[in-house]
Amino acid sequence: KLNDAFFFLDKDFQVIDTFRCGNGYLTDLHELVFTPSGNVLLMSYDPQIIDMSQIVQGGNPAATVIGLIIQEIDPSKDAVVFQWRSWDHFDILDATQLDFTMQNVDYVHGNAIEYDQDGNLLISSRHMDEITKINRSTGQIMWRLGGLNNQFTFINDALKFSYQHDIRRLENGNITLYDNGNFHSPQFSRAVEYTLDEVNKTATLVWEYRNTPTIYGRAMGSAKRLPNGN
Repeated sequence: KLNDAFFFLDKDFQVIDTFRCGNGYLTDLHELVFTPSGNVLLMSYDPQIIDMSQIVQGGNPAATVIGLIIQEIDPSKDAVVFQWRSWDHFDILDATQLDFTMQNVDYVHGNAIEYDQDGNLLISSRHMDEITKINRSTGQIMWRLGGLNNQFTFINDALKFSYQHDIRRLENGNITLYDNGNFHSPQFSRAVEYTLDEVNKTATLVWEYRNTPTIYGRAMGSAKRLPNGN
């Protein structure tokens, strides 16, 4: 990330392409994803001044509240072909562990986008402990996994996930993510894989990797399934 852009380099490290958000939004560093059509998915963090005293007791009357923007940019870079705003779909109080009386309220903290097998989008919202599926045609929420608005029954995983990163869909239809575990007790991090039944709304833990002894990564991190299954 430099000057609010992603740069595509050739083998000699020469810049041959640049990717930025449109519609006046600054490009966030967390994610860049190419779609099968050659479009690019990007994030922007969108700070707005909001009177939080109208939302919570003791709230700051001029708080900086940070929303999330998801954009899909066409290959020409001339058009934003899809835009999604957290302000239209999430509530500020959806954050699970924040002090809403602070000056800065980063209620979503999006950190990953996954282009799903059916052409819709999965996003990871760290400060909401939530994976959200978004209809790429309408922008409407299709389902919510984890957090205060969880719609799924977790099977084999009473812990669920906490302050996660890196939602990815596997070829077999399962999902993996990196569970930072900020609010597990005791704190520890792990990689997890779930089988999702998106009709009956169940999330079954089918695999996890938890180091022995346990390791805790407070921020950042990822988990990737390798071609050989590791």
